Amino acid sequence: MRFTPRLSYAHRSASFFGALAALSFLTLGANPSNGSLGPTGTSVKWTGTATGTGGADEAACVDGVNCDTFSLVVSGTPTDWAAAKRLIDIKAEWTNQVNDYDLYIHKDSNAGPVVASSGTGAPGTKEEATIDPSKSGTGTYTVHIVYYAVTPQIDQPKGSATVIPMPTVPTRNAIYGRLGMSFSSNTTVKAPVTESDGEPSSRTDAQGNHYIAGIRGVPAGVDLWYFDLRPGSRGYDPKMRNPIYRSQPDSFTGLDVASLGADGGGDVDLAVGFGGDGPNNVPNLAFSSLVAANISTARSQDLGNSFTLNPIGNVTGGVPADDRQWLEFFGPKTVYMFYRTLEPAVTMIQRSTDGGLTYGPARTAGQIGQAGSIAVDKRDGTVYIAGSNGQIAVGIPDPVTGEPLSYTVRQAASDPNGVAHIFFVTKVADDGTLYVCYSNGQNIYLKHSFDKGVTWSLPVRVNNGPNNVTCMMPWMATGPVPGSVGIVYYGTASPANNDTATWKVFYAQTFNATADTPTIHLDPVSDHYIHYGPISESGLEVTGAGHNRNLLDYFQISFDPLGAAVIGYTDDHNDFTGNCFVTRQLTGLGISGTALPTPQEGPDLPAFAPLSTDGSQVVDFPMDVANGLLAVIPNRDPLDILSIKYTAEGTGADRAIVARMKVSDLSKLGSLMNWRMNFTANALYAGLNGTQQYSNGLSDSGDQFYLKASTDATGAAAYEWGTGARLPDGSMSYTKVGAATGSIDKTNNTITVQVPIAALNPLVTHGPPIGSGSMLCGFRGQAYTSVSGSIRRDGTRGGTVYKVP
Repeated sequence: MRFTPRLSYAHRSASFFGALAALSFLTLGANPSNGSLGPTGTSVKWTGTATGTGGADEAACVDGVNCDTFSLVVSGTPTDWAAAKRLIDIKAEWTNQVNDYDLYIHKDSNAGPVVASSGTGAPGTKEEATIDPSKSGTGTYTVHIVYYAVTPQIDQPKGSATVIPMPTVPTRNAIYGRLGMSFSSNTTVKAPVTESDGEPSSRTDAQGNHYIAGIRGVPAGVDLWYFDLRPGSRGYDPKMRNPIYRSQPDSFTGLDVASLGADGGGDVDLAVGFGGDGPNNVPNLAFSSLVAANISTARSQDLGNSFTLNPIGNVTGGVPADDRQWLEFFGPKTVYMFYRTLEPAVTMIQRSTDGGLTYGPARTAGQIGQAGSIAVDKRDGTVYIAGSNGQIAVGIPDPVTGEPLSYTVRQAASDPNGVAHIFFVTKVADDGTLYVCYSNGQNIYLKHSFDKGVTWSLPVRVNNGPNNVTCMMPWMATGPVPGSVGIVYYGTASPANNDTATWKVFYAQTFNATADTPTIHLDPVSDHYIHYGPISESGLEVTGAGHNRNLLDYFQISFDPLGAAVIGYTDDHNDFTGNCFVTRQLTGLGISGTALPTPQEGPDLPAFAPLSTDGSQVVDFPMDVANGLLAVIPNRDPLDILSIKYTAEGTGADRAIVARMKVSDLSKLGSLMNWRMNFTANALYAGLNGTQQYSNGLSDSGDQFYLKASTDATGAAAYEWGTGARLPDGSMSYTKVGAATGSIDKTNNTITVQVPIAALNPLVTHGPPIGSGSMLCGFRGQAYTSVSGSIRRDGTRGGTVYKVP
């Protein structure tokens, strides 16, 4: 999938002279290969020299063949650039609009973090992005131009970097405050087999049926959970502590038999009908899942217990090869689906009249960038779609068919730093007021229109305060009262989206969004920090270019029947990768403007249950070993992890950290098998979450270690220990340090590995040595084979904590 213009900052500093010295070690393809700019400079220019085409992304291209690099040294200090109020505008330009080049800007080298990027696709003759050295730092930047689809050696891109004044965008002022909004302890939802379920789509219907879906990736499919938020029901779950797993709506085989993958998993979006339509007057639940070739669709009329599937989805009226679909209902049965084609990225809008199962012919609004969101006016059926270039396309329903047959494109917002960090979101309120919400890479802004997008208000900054310095990935929902809007986003106290940023989820609420000076109430949503380090804005890179996308690209908010905000978000603070977490507003004003009642759980809601009964800090689903890419055979297996328990045992110099992994069956122990158990010392904010199901500690911020058992080709066991680290692409790397001691107990189905604390402590760099009182977290495990071409694996979610006695 291609990416759209986005910008992220990575705050690093390098001396000007050190950066110049580094240039001699770089292999560069542009002509000239390098240049420099200071805050009082003008511009530098260069020409591309690559000879080929077909650079799918940075990882797939070869400098000099289908991409080239220009090195830009930015002199001065960040303070100098801030005082001068200057930015650097970087362009790649060409003459033939059929040619397609992509622009990436890195800090330090092409292996460093992406600071800005632009890849809007053909037709076009320019890619452009802006960097702010006052935030992303001075020193070396590399401008990497990828020859995505071009006529080789003809119409070479002309590059330029120009010092420009920092533009100012007129804004409205706001009054900021807090109303004492609090949220339930954040619950993580879990599914068998997968270690990853992120980018949640979440919806709550008017009755209080809440759904949240997360993606595993194509072709592994999508997982769905249900929460009962119906006030007065016997299973009422206002603290969202009882997720009910609804399996995989797009699964080829279902949950009760051997799994063979699913019809989708690339993107997911849900929508709920306005008014009952199914049995027992249950509102329709529309479902869509992105496949490589198309978008599969489905409909449920029984609270997500079962789905009627339509694997061909959008293809009946649209085109195959698509990206980023969005759904929205108009009434109980009509659903609009908005997506874009692959290059060139052309908008497609299709209508369903059967609750989201089948879709009619596609209409288009042309090119407006990456698909941002869709909204439908409940009063008259006007359809609005949003694109990453800040445009809104407006479709007025045809008086005969009731469906928009054409769309008018209008500019809703612009910003020197772009408006797609990551999605440009639109919603329409019950009174017809149209809103857009976006991040410019630093702040969240809200605008409105009273005339269907013809004219727009000035933007108002949503975020405020020392913990909201850099904010990204906003989403919003509107309330029933005119001017009522709720916005969620990721925020950090860091001045930039950098390597040491610690992120939380925030909720902003206003009841007079259209006022000249609106009042905005802000409170944190997440009860822990959900991510450590930069958030990627590069979108999906098919071959992987080294950016941490564990939080993926978006998360959502809805409101329950009482007006409480219900939020599902992605979080990787305690896991190998990103997973879905949920929470509900408990106190303060609901979006209708009235105080939320004290939550009273339904009498049939299951009682609280501890994570384990034997003290294990990690618990996993039984019989969920994946065989190959997709297949899951529900059998007992030596790689089928059930639990992991960590302890400190021994005394004096022999005191050791011990990890015991329990699996379902070691009688079938084979060759080339591996069992690895992770833990972290000195993690920031280590402690047990209020749900008592996981640790709050940011595992990536501490000293990470692993213990491992393995069998060789003959079946003989060996044991080792080492260090772990989160790589820039979001995956984990492991470095063996030495041999450990361990045992494999076939009677009790346990693998035990231990290492002396005295051996660990020389490698502890993030805090005091491990000893009495140390809080360990980051507990998780993986089991896998090393047989080439026959990969079998199981992995766990992150666990709780252990305090060394």
